[in-house]
Amino acid sequence: MKIRILSIACVTAAAALLAACTAVYKNSDACEQMMRSQLAQKSTDSPTDTLKIAHTGAGIDGSRVVVEGSIAHVVTAAAPASGAQAAASAASAVPTSAVSASGAVAASGASAAAVAAAAFAASGAAALPLKSAKPQIVNIPAAAECTFHGPTLSAFNWLAPEKYVTPAEGASE
Repeated sequence: MKIRILSIACVTAAAALLAACTAVYKNSDACEQMMRSQLAQKSTDSPTDTLKIAHTGAGIDGSRVVVEGSIAHVVTAAAPASGAQAAASAASAVPTSAVSASGAVAASGASAAAVAAAAFAASGAAALPLKSAKPQIVNIPAAAECTFHGPTLSAFNWLAPEKYVTPAEGASE
């Protein structure tokens, strides 16, 4: 009889310890998934942002979970100014009296290059960019905190990046 009670107590204790350990992992996974879904909602301007998880830390019994990682944000480089834009800016330096409707130089002494640039801009022709814009990936540090009451998520807060952090109630700027 004593052996039976002892073995039941050991099995019960092992089951309780195992359940406590798996709760931590379940809550960590739930916080990661919540962070991914919140990122998808917040980054509507760039849907190609991806979250890479670097570290997950859980408090006692998984009641508080902090997930750290980075957001891979794709940034396209700005295209260089086209020839028409450059010519238009050069033509703005030429006095209006220097160029007639036919593009001929008046007696004001404007340079031929400035007049040619003005004529090029007026024709609407555009030069091809010298190099195609290649997207670059920028890693932005990210962190979020989840608070659980048992297996139920009770609060989710962004810790980083700053644009996702909501100010605390009662905090003054």
